[in-house]
This record gives sequence, C-alpha cells and structure tokens, in this order.
Amino acid sequence: MGRYTGETVEQAVASASKKLGIAKEQLKITIVQSARHGFLGIGRRDAIIEVSVKEAPQKAKKHEQSQKSHNKKWQSKRQRDPKPRHEPVKENEIDPAEMKRRHEQNVKRVKKVSQDLAEYLKDVFKNLGIEVNPVIEDVRSHEVKIDLQSEQSGRIIGHHGRRINAMEQISNAFMNYHGAEKTMVVLDTANYRQRREESLRQLAERSVMDVVSTGQAVFLDPMPACERKQLHQELQDNPHVKTYSHGREPYRSVVIAPKN
Repeated sequence: MGRYTGETVEQAVASASKKLGIAKEQLKITIVQSARHGFLGIGRRDAIIEVSVKEAPQKAKKHEQSQKSHNKKWQSKRQRDPKPRHEPVKENEIDPAEMKRRHEQNVKRVKKVSQDLAEYLKDVFKNLGIEVNPVIEDVRSHEVKIDLQSEQSGRIIGHHGRRINAMEQISNAFMNYHGAEKTMVVLDTANYRQRREESLRQLAERSVMDVVSTGQAVFLDPMPACERKQLHQELQDNPHVKTYSHGREPYRSVVIAPKN
C-alpha cells in the first residue's frame, strides 16, 4: 500500500498506521532501508518501509475451508475414476512379441555355448584318461542338462560325487565366460542325479532325527547349489527344524538346526 519513512523503523510504522487508520498489528511490514544516525549528522538516513495489510483471519479461514472443500471434491473424483482416461505407455513395458524374440535368442545362444562346452568336457575327461560322450539332453534359457555317457561312470562321479560336482562348477564358469551368463549346468551320468536325490532325502530324514534327539544342529558336508536347494525344499515345511546354508563356495554346506 506504499512506502513510509521515519527516523526509526518504529516511527515509520507509527506514521503508516496513523495515515492508513489501521492498527500496527494488522500491518505487514517490510524494511526497505534501516535508519542510520551517521557521525555528527554526516551519513545520516531515515528508515524506509513498505506496508501492506494482513489478510483478515476470517477471510483466511474462509480461504482455507474453500481449499479443503476443493481437495475433497478432487479426491472424491479421483476415487471414482482412479485411472486417467489416457494412460501413458510405460517405458519398461516390453511387447510380448519382443519378449518371445529375446527368449528365443537367449536359448539359441545357450545352445551354441553348450555345444562348445560338450566338446570342452570331452577333451578334459580324455586328458584324465576317461572316454566320455557328452549328450545335451535339455537346453533352456538359463539351464542346460548334459548326460556324460561312458563306461567309466564311477570315475566321472568320483568320491562322494566330488569330481562331477567340480566339473559342474567349471562348466558354469565356461558358460558365463563365453556369453551365456547365469546359466546353470547340470551334469549327469548313469542316472547318478536321481540316485543322489534319493540319498539326499534319506540324509535329510536321518539329520532331522539327530537334531530332534540331541537338540543340536547338524552341519552337512559341502555340496553344490542344486543339492542344497533340494535339502532346503525337503525340510521347509518340517515343524521341528530349520535349514540355512553356511560357508563360501565351493565349501558351502547346509545346516539343519532346531526350529525353536
């Protein structure tokens, strides 16, 4: 509503209040220039303020109520019609045809690398004095199953499956290195994996009995990820025990412990 001056800010405010006929408390004051006394009158200057009238409380309250009413109407409308009429296309959405194309491309890449792996395994076992014919039985986007056909299956498996498990780890590294990342290789020979599944099932049952009878956890020997996964699944619903993996690869093992 204008600028006012005075020897001090207080005098300027009083002057504005008097001229406008409005109490000081209802004025909104902005100091444009502070007063300065100077030295012996030199450099002296008056205070300058800008004045406006504060919004009346009742008016402010009405504005707030109006705003709340507007927000309520907007929220009610949004609840009735939660989705916009024209939804924007999400950038991360992939067309089904494109997903299928990518899947087929990935399977094709995994198949190509697994063929190279089969030749690699044949050479490795040959250097160990074991004649092997690797047959690729199943290829998926992130999994390959290879049957190592041989008359020396026992030597392929090794003591407690250590050799075939070690070759699985090497095979996983081979796939990852040659562009088929995160692909799990399952090696089998003479139906060893099925027989091993039954052995793990019996191992789980014996371990649960030991845990329940002693109240102490059982630490199993290190085993590959697929075997640890089977044990976890076998005992996940058991009311007496819980399982977790312990250690670092290739010495990671399963621990079966009391549930409570």
